[in-house]
Amino acid sequence: MSNTFEHAMDATDAYLPISAGQVFFIADTHFRNRDLPGETERRNRFLVLMGRIPSNAAVLLLGDIFDFYFEYRSTVPKRYFDIFHALHQCSRRGVQLHFLGGNHDCWTRDFFPNELGITVHQEKIRIACQGRKILCAHGDLAMKGDVGYKVLRAFLRNRVVVAAARVLHPELLGAIASSVSKQSKSFRTGPHHEPIARKLGATAHKRFFSEGNDVFVMGHVHHPLHINEDGKEFLILGGWIEHYTYGKLVNGRLELEAFKE
Repeated sequence: MSNTFEHAMDATDAYLPISAGQVFFIADTHFRNRDLPGETERRNRFLVLMGRIPSNAAVLLLGDIFDFYFEYRSTVPKRYFDIFHALHQCSRRGVQLHFLGGNHDCWTRDFFPNELGITVHQEKIRIACQGRKILCAHGDLAMKGDVGYKVLRAFLRNRVVVAAARVLHPELLGAIASSVSKQSKSFRTGPHHEPIARKLGATAHKRFFSEGNDVFVMGHVHHPLHINEDGKEFLILGGWIEHYTYGKLVNGRLELEAFKE
């Protein structure tokens, strides 16, 4: 497992050609239990948006769609059934779906591709669409430093550790994850997200465009930011905890949009 963002972005990877009239980029919806504050509104807005996606579109889900997702061989979390159903309906009408796990929902198996028609990617998604070369990442490796997190990240994604976790009953593992999530700063809104986004934006031109891409899209930081400089576009999606923002590519033009009823 790579411990730096730059190493995770392997320059030898090819761009996946996608033919789509519209491309939607969504991250950090952090779906949790239905009875939690704000959950109903968050889900309903997402379901409405999914219902509006045209059949000739593509949707890129860039991590932390679920606040915790851990898939067993024959078990998936039933609390996300409405989300699964909406994504399956998109797939059935021809929408191209791509999923990139974040730091909360990277433990997938075969349910997404086999049952929902979603292509699952590791570490990044590279697409060529509408004349743009777009590099997407969840973004949890974007900040320099934070060695402790990078070590923890590698540990939690280690195959042996994941196999050991699957020995635990799903209810027990879910309870542990829920307890950890309540203490996680990444889920909370607050003023600390904006300076992180601004700092990333200030160095974006030097750091995120060395792979032949002219667009870089990420999540993880819960503050939306869109910078267009010298033909290079840097987009932080902002998430659905507070802002309800997402990216949209139409006719080669990238926009940061907010959900509207």
